[in-house]
Amino acid sequence: MLRIERYGAFFVMAYIQGQSRSQTSLFPVSLEELIPEDHLVRVIDTYVAKLDLARLGFDKAIPKGTGRPSYDPADQLKLFLYGYFQRIRSSRRLEAECQRNIEVMWLINRLNPDFKTIADFRRDNKAAFIATCRAFVQFCRTVGLIAGELVAIDGSKFQAVASSRRHMNLKRLKHQEQKLYKRIAQYLAELDEADKNEANEVVDRGAVKTALAQLEVRRSNNLTCQALMKSMELEQFNTHESDARMMRTHKGPRVAYNVQTAVDAEHCLILHHEVTQDSDDRKQLEPMAKAAKEQLQQDELTVTADAGYSNGKQFQSCEDENITVYVPPNRSGNSSGKEKEFFDRTVLTYDAPQNRYQCPAGKWLTLKQTSKGDRIYQAAVSDCADCPLKAQCTEAQRRYVSRHAHEEAFERMEQRMQAHPEMMVSRRSIVEHPFGNLKQWLFGNARFLLRQLEGTRTEMALAVNAYNLKRAINVLGARQLMALMG
Repeated sequence: MLRIERYGAFFVMAYIQGQSRSQTSLFPVSLEELIPEDHLVRVIDTYVAKLDLARLGFDKAIPKGTGRPSYDPADQLKLFLYGYFQRIRSSRRLEAECQRNIEVMWLINRLNPDFKTIADFRRDNKAAFIATCRAFVQFCRTVGLIAGELVAIDGSKFQAVASSRRHMNLKRLKHQEQKLYKRIAQYLAELDEADKNEANEVVDRGAVKTALAQLEVRRSNNLTCQALMKSMELEQFNTHESDARMMRTHKGPRVAYNVQTAVDAEHCLILHHEVTQDSDDRKQLEPMAKAAKEQLQQDELTVTADAGYSNGKQFQSCEDENITVYVPPNRSGNSSGKEKEFFDRTVLTYDAPQNRYQCPAGKWLTLKQTSKGDRIYQAAVSDCADCPLKAQCTEAQRRYVSRHAHEEAFERMEQRMQAHPEMMVSRRSIVEHPFGNLKQWLFGNARFLLRQLEGTRTEMALAVNAYNLKRAINVLGARQLMALMG
């Protein structure tokens, strides 16, 4: 509505006016009219209606015949999917959205569950949320959104709820023990000095003894913690979140979890994810690749990852599962730690039938010992002493070389990487995009709200489900996606 006002001899247009708050209507506008046909909430509604909530394991999916009626888990699942899609993860904020957000009112038919009901639903259906996430991956695979030709694997650290001030490790406890011991010794020295100078006493004995008793209690607690951690074979422990671990991040050490993802190259959809306690990725290649292969239901799979996943045993395990892996082998060179460089181990030729190495000078290095599966070879001292190439080979009396227990797997990996160096470019463009979205779009500050592995896995399942749903809408469009769901 436009309003025209007169100013002197002129007529001017004022601002666009809305309807009066007291305006009544014979036919009030319904919620259905306010939501466009291709809106996100219609996609979520169609998706949840397609799910078999009882088979997925949702609590109260089949209503009871007696007692007070409960909320339909379908409505609560819709609320959580919408919330994670819109960066709303708090149960209190979701409660507020139910009372003010027209989209949420349409989605759950103007229900108003309180924050505790919302939080309890997320707590009581942890496994069901993970199953729902996997079910959507299978749907994407059946409609052709997932090709399964190339999968990229990567990991990233997500901060836990627990504070680093509540985190303990043996090194830190021992350091605190030494500090307590010094302070106790200091107080005891003060008491001894006061005993020697009773005539001119300036020390408050009562205060010193009270402080000394407190320090003794703290020292006793410290020693108890150390003993318990050693008996449980724990290097670190958080008193508020025992599953969390101190990890290195780009912001420094943080109490966190290591989140792993396997992403399909076709449309950057997350095939599989896992929340782990490992501080690095060296043991994650084979389990993640195998899980992705199971999700795709394929006999073979091609996987790429960065050098952080370099592990000969993992390479061999993937080959045994018909998984072709492209990872830059991370091998240490032959260096003395100074600026001077020596012959790399690659210039030595391995003689497989005789199980020995030949150096550039034609001398043989024979097997010395085997340690944890790795074999160590050495040259004869007399061969190295008279060798004209010794200055370029080693500063020791003789040359040593080690052979990894899965050396053949490393060599095959090097050959694959030399033949396909473009795999690292593909990896970066595939797998780093989802993590960027998860951290900035879904998690905001990249911190979990729920505690322990069960809670963080629940949150990550909801976040991955929301991410995959968004990707599917961007690729197909809301209308086509709903048609495929129908």
